[in-house]
Amino acid sequence: MNTAHSIATPIWTAGLKVMTSKCRACNRSMALRQISARKAGIRMRDAWYCSSLCFTSAAEEELSELLKSGVEHGTHVSRMPLGLILMSQGLLTSAQFKEVTGEQKEVGGEIGELLVRRGSVSEKQVAAVRATQWGCPVFAMPKRQLNPGIHVPSTLLKRYSAVPLHYVAATKLLLVGFVRGVEYGLLYAIEQLTGCKTQPCFVTPSDFQAQTHRNLEVEEKSADSFPKEVIFESVHSAAEIARILCRHGADLEADEVILGKCKEFLWARLICGAREVDLLFKAE
Repeated sequence: MNTAHSIATPIWTAGLKVMTSKCRACNRSMALRQISARKAGIRMRDAWYCSSLCFTSAAEEELSELLKSGVEHGTHVSRMPLGLILMSQGLLTSAQFKEVTGEQKEVGGEIGELLVRRGSVSEKQVAAVRATQWGCPVFAMPKRQLNPGIHVPSTLLKRYSAVPLHYVAATKLLLVGFVRGVEYGLLYAIEQLTGCKTQPCFVTPSDFQAQTHRNLEVEEKSADSFPKEVIFESVHSAAEIARILCRHGADLEADEVILGKCKEFLWARLICGAREVDLLFKAE
């Protein structure tokens, strides 16, 4: 983020188209040659800010609103418990159900995973029931390896047992697989930060692990271009987060910052030319 208060335009750019940018915070205008406009100031929510001071002030205001917001999008209504559905389908006996609920009370854990571990049902059967509960399809993993090409911070994916599976560029649709339940807050955040439309589905734990490993391998091979992830767990105020965003934006010469929230996480994506960097802040 170039936050200089005056920008010198080289003589050799004189024939290029002139673009005028007006700072949302201080109303200062700059006439910039097209080739150099990208490096001047920073954009956020379709507004341009000319300096660190203007950006930090605006970012603090935006972050304050995000921190106050607690509404999750598309909250799922109550549904029949997984164990009862398995019993109604004849996949689980009442004796097996009684045994697994007793184990759950003693050792904890998710009942579907306990049933699979005991060999009472299969991963696919549990995934099918969960998909029925949430009104979503089950994704059958193809033999060929998938490369969705859309990056979502691994911290969020692990937290909600989700994995990007397939991206259709023509419709900007990203298919996201879940293991235990659909987290609509995550889907909304992905849409806000990436510009994609999302569609949830269910996958088995084995398919989840395999695709997660595949996505990490792809990102490691393209280490120079895929977004890096930085996590902040001891940040408590919008002002502090805004200062951190400004500092990282200036260091990376970011062109734009996109902000979103997924439950307890604030997610900021810095766009730096072809490169992207994700900053995650654990909100308290």
